[in-house]
Parts: sequence; C-alpha cells; structure tokens
Amino acid sequence: MPTESQERKATDKALNTMYKYIEPGTAEGITWEVSRLTNDLFTTSFVGGGDISIFAASGKRGTITSQLSNGYILDSGGGVPHKFPIQFKVNLNDGRVIGSWNNPVTGTTESVTIRLTFFKKTNSPDGTYYIFYADKSSDAAGYAFTFILL
Repeated sequence: MPTESQERKATDKALNTMYKYIEPGTAEGITWEVSRLTNDLFTTSFVGGGDISIFAASGKRGTITSQLSNGYILDSGGGVPHKFPIQFKVNLNDGRVIGSWNNPVTGTTESVTIRLTFFKKTNSPDGTYYIFYADKSSDAAGYAFTFILL
C-alpha cells in the first residue's frame, strides 16, 4: 500500500503531466469520464463525460473545465437512461474538482467538491488514460474519473 505522501506525489505528478499536455500553445484536447456511485442506482448514481479541454491559467498549473458533457442515470423500468448536462472543473494545482448538474429524476440541482487521488496510467492506441478516484467528496458518494489525453 502506498503511503499518503506517496499518493500525493503520484497525484501531483499526474496533474502536472495533464497540465503539460493541455497548457496554452499545445492545441491538444482531453476527453473525460466520471462515474458516481450512491446507495440508489436509479435516482442519484450516474456515469457521464465529454470534453474537458477549456483551460484557464491560475496558480502554478491552472484549471480545465468540461464542455459538451452529459450524465446518464439508469431508468428503473429498463427504459432509455435519463440524459442531462453536467459541468465539472478540475484544479490542476491541487486536484480539487467542483461539479454541478440538475438531476432529471429528482428535479434537484446538485453539486459536489472532490479531491482526486491518482490511481493508475494506461496507454492505448487512442491515447494515454489517467485514472483517479475521489479521496474525499462533499456528498459522500463514490467517484472515479478517467482523463484521456488524445
């Protein structure tokens, strides 16, 4: 098991690699995916993703923000999943993520603040995948994130 210090170093290294990939002048893009697991699969759990290539300079590395991104909640009756827009912003300086969405099942606006912890990197012909999990979240749900450097 890695120590907390080792986890922080690995997370910082992965965030720095993502920054170097997306920083101004690179003209590169990042696709992302999120899964949210709660105690209710058909009401508040979802998967989603899209493009997260909007870069803004701030601090040492900056932030990336999603665009054209949607979430999907399974329909309890087996019908078509409920589709809804999601917005997430990743702070590449410290791994903090802020997300928001309007849940189409409950009719409520929801938001979360998450702290990412790096899990692993994999390479494929499509790009390099950086996989993180939420070490802490403000809403007690479980989160996993994948960022694909295209």
